[in-house]
Amino acid sequence: MSIDVSNGPLTGITVVDMTVAVQGPHAAAFLSDMGADVVKVERPGGELNRYVRHPGFNASAEGMGTQFVAMNRGKRGIAIDAHSDLGRSVLHKLVAGADVFVTNYRREALERMRLGYEELSVLNPRLVYARVSGFGPLGPDADKAMLDGAAQARSGVAAISGPSDGPPMPPGAALADHTGSMQLALGVMTALFARERTGRGQEVNTSSLGAMMWAQAWEIALTGMASEPIARAGQHNPSILCPYGVYETSDGGAFLFAVAMSDESWDDFWVFAGQPEMVLDARWSTAAKRIGARGSLDGVEEIRAQMRVAFASRTTAEWEAFLAGQPEIIYERVQSYGELRDDPQVVANGYLAEVDVPGFGTANVVSNVVQLSDTPGRGVRRAPPLLGEHTAEVMAELGFGPDEIDQVLQSCHGSADAVIAAITDD
Repeated sequence: MSIDVSNGPLTGITVVDMTVAVQGPHAAAFLSDMGADVVKVERPGGELNRYVRHPGFNASAEGMGTQFVAMNRGKRGIAIDAHSDLGRSVLHKLVAGADVFVTNYRREALERMRLGYEELSVLNPRLVYARVSGFGPLGPDADKAMLDGAAQARSGVAAISGPSDGPPMPPGAALADHTGSMQLALGVMTALFARERTGRGQEVNTSSLGAMMWAQAWEIALTGMASEPIARAGQHNPSILCPYGVYETSDGGAFLFAVAMSDESWDDFWVFAGQPEMVLDARWSTAAKRIGARGSLDGVEEIRAQMRVAFASRTTAEWEAFLAGQPEIIYERVQSYGELRDDPQVVANGYLAEVDVPGFGTANVVSNVVQLSDTPGRGVRRAPPLLGEHTAEVMAELGFGPDEIDQVLQSCHGSADAVIAAITDD
């Protein structure tokens, strides 16, 4: 039977998404963007992150939190009690006809709900069972609880981030969670491809710790092969010994200066900065030297100090005008998230999409950023689901009757009130 993939390469694939927070849900959102029917499973009261609030976000207590919106757009949603006989029956029937089961629950919790790989693979031998954890499926910390910062700390990225004369400083975004979600989505796609060859599904495992190590593969290899450890370098990359870094302008802006690829552009930079004598420093006289290929600390602090003086001598607008006319200089102005929304490259590539969030209005969310020429996917096609919004629809598709559907729906909203009260109680 042929499948119309005009809505994406995963059209016809059903994903059961039993995840919370960021790492698991974002992987499932990617599968939805590529055309899969993703059914988000929440407990009767809803995922906690559905209600979490942040400064400046003034939606009602019952409305969706920003993290939930970002990670769960494009999905259908059901709310069931997986510990009850009826709830477990719904889940087992849903999984029996699905292609992928995605989760970031701890293994012991899944086994208590009879949702472990061994049990579900008997129900559905073609099932791709994908689980992402904090620290990997094996070892003494296989079931240790994790939040994003914990993986950043353990993986080493916090140790090399921050000022050289200050403490370790984790990056200001949930990089471990998002990197883990990318690896989980990659694992799912690889397992689906393998299933086309073997006819069988399999278990997929990855973790925040492993994903963060994958994202630092160069730095970890460097540490093992070099005689000196990597040290924090503040506004610079500690592994790149050259001018490469972030520099502030006279009016508080900032630029990431990577490299002047031609000698002419390097000369033009220093003439514009009012320091033409700097072009005579032989330590930076070629593009290879200017990108740190010498592997030497000789002159590094001095050139960075002069670069700071140079950028501080002119305004952001002046530097932007000059650098825009220098195609051989790799640079970017440091942008805020607010500025990113209007970036012409972001707009041209469709990296943001608008969704209508109930109780809030129109919100911008990151869309599908993987572009395929023949089966491009459909991007964000629906708002994140209200709590249990599609429970009746999905249960009816699975063959459950009105009384059973009613029984499940009755348990949903009262439990939600209890979760909201726990968050908002002062």
